[in-house]
Amino acid sequence: MLKAFFCGLRLIKIIGIIGIISLSLLLTFSDATEKEKAAPSLRTFDEDVARSRRKMRTYCAINQELITAKASDQTKQAEAVKFLKEAQELWSAVRQRYQDNPPIEYSRDTKFKARLAEISEVMDEMFAHLEAGRIKRSFQTCGFACGLFVNMHEENGLIYGLDQLFHLRKLIKTTETLNKNAGLDAVKKIIPALLQKRNEVFMTPCPWPDDVKKCQEYTTALKILSSELDNLTLAVNKGEDNEVSKILSDLPNLCNTAYTLSL
Repeated sequence: MLKAFFCGLRLIKIIGIIGIISLSLLLTFSDATEKEKAAPSLRTFDEDVARSRRKMRTYCAINQELITAKASDQTKQAEAVKFLKEAQELWSAVRQRYQDNPPIEYSRDTKFKARLAEISEVMDEMFAHLEAGRIKRSFQTCGFACGLFVNMHEENGLIYGLDQLFHLRKLIKTTETLNKNAGLDAVKKIIPALLQKRNEVFMTPCPWPDDVKKCQEYTTALKILSSELDNLTLAVNKGEDNEVSKILSDLPNLCNTAYTLSL
């Protein structure tokens, strides 16, 4: 009888342990589920980021005009300041909303909060250069900021057409410089890489899946850009120096058109 009593106690103890483990697992699962529910969607995050980037993009375009202008233009500079300030305000809102609560896609990125802070710092640097009249330095810093966005995406396994266009535009500029400094032989060697980058842009989905009109405009811009890259390849193969130079001078603007439409 005493033996049966101890066996009963042992059984109760085992049942109690199982109950505690089950409850612990349930609470852990519940906590994880709540966190997942609370995490914002990637789409919402991307749109909030894009709002700030559009303002920054407009600022960069005005800044580029200021660089090429023959005389100082205070009106345009004031306009550039306005757009950059708006970009900074929108980015500040992004940091406050997401730095401690990123989308699930960024949940394993230990640098996520620091990335948002670094972009903010670079925007401040752009503003400081602009105020000091260092227009070109401010524009170069804008390009660096764009690279930070690209890194944030790609280092978390996220591939966007916007980022692929960033890489393609950079390679186009490199090719244009190569043509000036080293000639057609150097350009011929880089053509396969250019075409590969072009293909990588085409392999990304339209950034506006729910907007047929915007998607068509974006696709049309990509087709025009792609056609000119084909024309460049043919001109290089034929050794047409002048034609190659002309196409290379036009390609950055075509790439910028698609880039703007993707944002």
